[in-house]
Amino acid sequence: MKILLISFENTLVCFGVRMISAVLKRAGYETHILFLPREFNDLETDSDVMDIAQWVEDLKPDLIGISLMSSHLKRVLPVHQAIRKNRDIPIIWGGIHPTIRPEECLQYTDFVCVGEGELPMRDLAQALAEGKEIGAIPNIWSRSGETIIKPEPRPWMENLDDLPYADHDPEHHRVRHQNRIQSITPEIWNSYIPGFMDTHYVMSSRGCPHNCTYCCNSALRSITCGDYLRRRSPEHFVGELVEIKEKIPSIRGFVFMDDSFFYGNAQWFTEFCAAYKSQVNLPFYCWANPLAVTESRIKPLADAGMVGVHVGLESGSERVSGEVYKRKVSRTRFFECMDILHKYRRKISDIRVDVITDNPYETETDVAATAEVLSRLKKPFFVGIVSLIFYPQTELETRAVRDGLINSDDDELYYREFFHYRPTLLNRLMRATPMTPGRLIRFFLGVRHTAWGRALFYLYYFGYFIAIRRQIRDVRRKVTLFLFRKFGDRFKPDTVLKQRVALIDF
Repeated sequence: MKILLISFENTLVCFGVRMISAVLKRAGYETHILFLPREFNDLETDSDVMDIAQWVEDLKPDLIGISLMSSHLKRVLPVHQAIRKNRDIPIIWGGIHPTIRPEECLQYTDFVCVGEGELPMRDLAQALAEGKEIGAIPNIWSRSGETIIKPEPRPWMENLDDLPYADHDPEHHRVRHQNRIQSITPEIWNSYIPGFMDTHYVMSSRGCPHNCTYCCNSALRSITCGDYLRRRSPEHFVGELVEIKEKIPSIRGFVFMDDSFFYGNAQWFTEFCAAYKSQVNLPFYCWANPLAVTESRIKPLADAGMVGVHVGLESGSERVSGEVYKRKVSRTRFFECMDILHKYRRKISDIRVDVITDNPYETETDVAATAEVLSRLKKPFFVGIVSLIFYPQTELETRAVRDGLINSDDDELYYREFFHYRPTLLNRLMRATPMTPGRLIRFFLGVRHTAWGRALFYLYYFGYFIAIRRQIRDVRRKVTLFLFRKFGDRFKPDTVLKQRVALIDF
């Protein structure tokens, strides 16, 4: 049986399809992956769709799995319909959006996978190959006439070490790049890893210890029973990193995409740090909640190779953080977290702070509080600003519908990009904070309601921050990339990554 998995993500990381492919290969199936990376609102042309459908027709798969998030739906539908027009192939959708809106997705596709997909996909392939009943396969939803068949879900997978390593064998992997479907070369791989060039993305865990109201985890954790937060053993995790390093000798580091890498018992981190330093010894980046950042955790990780940390502030307003987002991260604890990271600044060169804006539950005072918190951080640091989107079935979306802020059928998530925040004065002020003296930021905050204060800020923002600084940044980017392309092999991996990661600052 030949199975094709299709990813619409804008990178080639794609944990879901790679893990499903690995499980299917272990079960003896011939598995292919087609990557279609582009931005969510950069829709395929009619010619693009025809080319993709023709490639699928030539491959002649027996089963197709499509992985998608909510923002991919506009792109998925034309490709799905074109493939179905050419061949009557069973198609299943999986991923975040089908998991939280399975009824909607079953309007278009034969099957929907609700929840983790590795074992359900293996069982579906076996049932189709042997002509067995499909309706009882856990996690696989389907239709019978007007009736939706909803079998009982599997509990969350208990032991992640039972899974094989993600499929990174390029033999049956193809990508649509520069208007044609082709093999994945190192140059193509790097072109879809903005900023973090020459790195590989991996995960040591599944789930999240938090229940933030805006995040899909608040919807996903209630899908089935069992422990939602699970972690691979240090041996299993490091074993995959070693295998990737051997398969792709050009990589210079790793990015750990765990929702919060710092959580876990002390023994796990002790074993991981020792194994990573002795067997991998490459720089790495990860994400952290401020509550989990302690010196006892940071020191061994920095010694093992951690050079970058993304920290979620989300809001500098304790009212919004606690009452709206349910994060309960006090300003005091956040500043303690940042002080710890800066203590190890010689090793941790890339500290990024993520914030959420454009929230209708925030007042102007709340947004100003976030800018004020950022203004008091030690430099250097970077800031990542995202615009709030009410993702379906999350706790915050349910509240917003109840409060009349959005409709239950609001399709904003299908056309809005969360990196495109509104061009307000406060949002731009936050954007300028990492490269602006804190006292100046607080001065602008104090005079923002006056006409002359606003005029002075915009003169600074567009005259220096955008016009002059952006030009300097662009020149620096070109020079840095030229040097690394020309002489990259002569630099240490951490030097390359530290310089390249700085290039993703806007």
